[in-house]
Amino acid sequence: PPWPGHVTMLRRGALPDGEKGRWTSPDGRTVWTTHMGGFEPDYDADNPILRGSQPVTEPGSLTDALTREAEAFVTRHRSQPFFLLLAYNAVHSPLQGADAYLARFAGIPDIHRRIFAAMLAQLDDGVGRVLARVHAEGLDDRTLVVFLSDNGGPTRELTSSNRPLRGEKGQLFEGGIRVPFILRWPGTLREGRVERRMVSALDLFPTIANAAGGRLPAGLDGVDLLPALLGDGTAPVREHLYWRVGNQAALRAGDWKLHRPRQGNAWQLHRLSDDLGEERDLAAAQPAKVAELEALWRRIDAGMVPAAWNPGGRRGDAK
Repeated sequence: PPWPGHVTMLRRGALPDGEKGRWTSPDGRTVWTTHMGGFEPDYDADNPILRGSQPVTEPGSLTDALTREAEAFVTRHRSQPFFLLLAYNAVHSPLQGADAYLARFAGIPDIHRRIFAAMLAQLDDGVGRVLARVHAEGLDDRTLVVFLSDNGGPTRELTSSNRPLRGEKGQLFEGGIRVPFILRWPGTLREGRVERRMVSALDLFPTIANAAGGRLPAGLDGVDLLPALLGDGTAPVREHLYWRVGNQAALRAGDWKLHRPRQGNAWQLHRLSDDLGEERDLAAAQPAKVAELEALWRRIDAGMVPAAWNPGGRRGDAK
């Protein structure tokens, strides 16, 4: 039976036989899949697109196809409450730009940057089309729209830039974990406001659930953002944020950031209010602050399950 955090996707009919259709993710969850077989497929394997549960042949750009499906979804459900998760693949690799969008950026000499810009512009147009459909159906004031990225750019692979932030995807420097996060709700949220307080993607679930009038279970890691966004904008939204990824670790508490990068075991200390690029390590000058934040990190970490996966290390040695 499912347990908290378990993801279940079942074929119609009986459960898969033996190992067929089962995949165990790096964090230990078992996922029953519709088409993966016994193992996760290779990155470039024949891994068909599913519409519902059935493989389909999509002749067009995946970005345009996802936009088209999202537009149709909004129209089909315009008379009832709905939740739409639109997860574009762009601008993920492999880099592939449509001819029309490549022509728009012909002035960019670096072909990799040109393709990246083309993909980004196509995604931007797709988001615009979905918002236009929300508007056309008269749903603007009744719809909370969230635009969110999952991580910073992988600068060495895609020529992306996270400047002025240091680091990239897979790292706990700000360039890997600080991402675009935009909320749009005409008539409820003030337009053009820039929120500089610390928030997290974990806050989305309680924010959306409370906005929809739902009940929340106790013990959630996220907090409802609406009281803060509708208030005077001064009280902290949350006191701290914690990370543990393999043998990397980080803690954010106010302006302070404690960070242990993958390549070493020493804690680094940065004050992000005047060092957003994390260029100046203050650990040697502020040993008391390092000790205070490390104690907080270890107190939070003690409440976590043991690490099940640690790239380049042994099981459970993240501490």
